[in-house]
Amino acid sequence: MGYAARRVVIGAAGSLMLCLASVQAGNVLTVNITGTVIAGPACQITGNANNRIEVDFGNNLQTTSIDGSNYAMPIPLALTCSGNPSSLRLRFLSPGGGSTFDGNVLATNISDLGIKLLQPDNSALNLGDWFTFAYSATPPAIKAVPVKRTGATLPGGFFGASATLEMEVL
Repeated sequence: MGYAARRVVIGAAGSLMLCLASVQAGNVLTVNITGTVIAGPACQITGNANNRIEVDFGNNLQTTSIDGSNYAMPIPLALTCSGNPSSLRLRFLSPGGGSTFDGNVLATNISDLGIKLLQPDNSALNLGDWFTFAYSATPPAIKAVPVKRTGATLPGGFFGASATLEMEVL
């Protein structure tokens, strides 16, 4: 590269650095962000004395009658809110996931037996799906019902399942 070409390259590089320096120095802007955080209504789900919500299906379930509609039991929800929220939503989560035969129902300790959750209109409330409802003194009538794998023959014996109930104020 000749002397003249090097001088042009050096001159262009020097001009570019001056332009960058002037852009950096000339475009400083302070942005102020403000707002107000307000505390909304607080709600709590309560259970029994041990702060648990328990559904007892009793001791008379016939394995041949478990079909996803027989033996439905209410889930005794108690909600208390400070303030007056317009609506709430809740969902059930299972730490171990759903049953092996249907990921939308709670798994139990009996492999072919699960617990299906029902909304007040008796439609399925799948694990992890939100159920939105208007707040009132009477909580929604969510139910639990035993369901078995199609064609399964269930053994007799004790069964149990557990889930986490989450609630959000909207």
